[in-house]
Amino acid sequence: MPAASAIVTVGLNPAIDRVLEVEGFTIGAHQQGKEVFRMPAGKSLNVSRALALLGVHNTATGFLGKDNHEEFSLMLEELNIVDEFFLLPGRTRENVTITDPVTRQETHIRQRGLHVDELHRQRLQRKLQFLSRPDAIIVFSGSLPPGISSEEFAAMVDMCVAGGAKVAVDSSGSAIREVWARKLWLVKPNHQELSDLAGRPLDNEQQELVAARELADHIEVVLLTKGSAGALMFSGGMEFRGHVDLDESLVKNTVGCGDAMLAAFIAGVRQQLPIEKAFARAIACATASACTLSPADFDPAFAGELEQRLVVERIN
Repeated sequence: MPAASAIVTVGLNPAIDRVLEVEGFTIGAHQQGKEVFRMPAGKSLNVSRALALLGVHNTATGFLGKDNHEEFSLMLEELNIVDEFFLLPGRTRENVTITDPVTRQETHIRQRGLHVDELHRQRLQRKLQFLSRPDAIIVFSGSLPPGISSEEFAAMVDMCVAGGAKVAVDSSGSAIREVWARKLWLVKPNHQELSDLAGRPLDNEQQELVAARELADHIEVVLLTKGSAGALMFSGGMEFRGHVDLDESLVKNTVGCGDAMLAAFIAGVRQQLPIEKAFARAIACATASACTLSPADFDPAFAGELEQRLVVERIN
């Protein structure tokens, strides 16, 4: 097994993602559908996969179910991602997305996940303490599983920050609310998550800017994702807006686009690109991901083409 890398993704509640396509999907009806894909995923693993596609070595840790760990280990081995997961009794949860090609709507069904006991939580804490060092980027992505409170999650984040690591958080609900006031390296909210953090509706971009600037006062990088409208970035007093025009007919699946964006930005930072260049590459990879069926999957060459067409402008 290769040595642990300095980029670590932490998946506390990974999943197997299953996408079904059902024309004219109707709740309560008996309908035929076809399986588009079924694959190991969850936000943290999506980030690891996208990093691997960009040629960036990384370590994945967190919790998986022992009964279906092989499905994950095969993927990790194939992509040369270091597997440092702790195994829990049972099966990793399975999430289902139902897509309707007629209405272009998506319905997401999420399981809660396996319960994490105190022993396994402490083992992960010790692992993170070992991995946290000044040259490390540690990415906490996804939801909290049963057994880990938002306060315990915050303690993990604090420990990594204390070890000198750059800590990125892409979560929602109580997890992100517990840590957003800390001096993190990066957070990546979407519009709804930013609104939740601000504690008020954000009805236009000016209100978004105000709320994002509040985060940027103490967080080094804020990436605000805006779906087909692109993204905003706030860092070091600089603010950027970026988007790329894309034929809507090319869009196949938006699940995992934000994870591809986060991975590409981290890859750009690791490669010491100027921050606006890393931001542009992140948007290009996220857009390319929307043009594939599987989450956080993209053709790097196509992403490169999109990057050439990308418009990034300074806001302030």
